[in-house]
Amino acid sequence: MSKLNIGRFLIVLGLVVGLESLRQTFSHIGDPLYTVTPQFGGGTTHSWYHALREVMGDLATIAILLLVMFAKASWRTPATWWISLILMFGYYSPFWIGIPFNSELAAPSLAIDLRHMAQAAIPVIGLIVARAAFFGEKAATPGDVNGAVSHG
Repeated sequence: MSKLNIGRFLIVLGLVVGLESLRQTFSHIGDPLYTVTPQFGGGTTHSWYHALREVMGDLATIAILLLVMFAKASWRTPATWWISLILMFGYYSPFWIGIPFNSELAAPSLAIDLRHMAQAAIPVIGLIVARAAFFGEKAATPGDVNGAVSHG
């Protein structure tokens, strides 16, 4: 199995592990317990809007990561690898970035924290494993409609 395919597998596995988190976020939309106080001034259901924004941003990130990982070889360039890494940072960093500074930004339990760590680590490792397919091979030339990789 190639490093690219191992990377693809790990990224898909990490995204599958994260489906429960995505489902949980989606379930907040319309949940009367997931509202802000009337004193907020922006409407008690404004938190639903933020949950929807998060879900849509997550789905867009997932779509782009899968598109880059499974597109033809000419799409695998250093730029698309870096774009994927930046997308992963934006997608996964909220799981852990606030915890050292504000305990309210942690998951509600250690089990969920561990799930978040796995959800983040597995695909990041996958992207690192697949890196050679983005940096080690020359991308196909624009006239190469088959997406074949040229070596030279």
